[in-house]
Amino acid sequence: MHRDIKLDNILLDGRGNVKIADFGVSKQIGNDTVLIDHCGTPAYIAPEILLGKSYSLNVDLWSAGVVLFAMLYGTVPFKAPTIEELNTQIMQGKFVLKE
Repeated sequence: MHRDIKLDNILLDGRGNVKIADFGVSKQIGNDTVLIDHCGTPAYIAPEILLGKSYSLNVDLWSAGVVLFAMLYGTVPFKAPTIEELNTQIMQGKFVLKE
């Protein structure tokens, strides 16, 4: 489990192959393992982590979805002037699509 998937950690090699970098907070886990550590980059963190719930590989899927959104729209879906407001937006799943 990577636990910090974000645009800054997605790289392309000379052939255009996608590479994932920065495994500083990653953890090797089994299929039935759950974690409770709070880690990751604020705009990409899954709601489970913010709520202090146990989590597994699903948090990397959430972060990958945020990356995909940013690639399509040019910005992350959740933005706020304070961490508290950002966390609220993420937990509520509220974002605005702008053309």
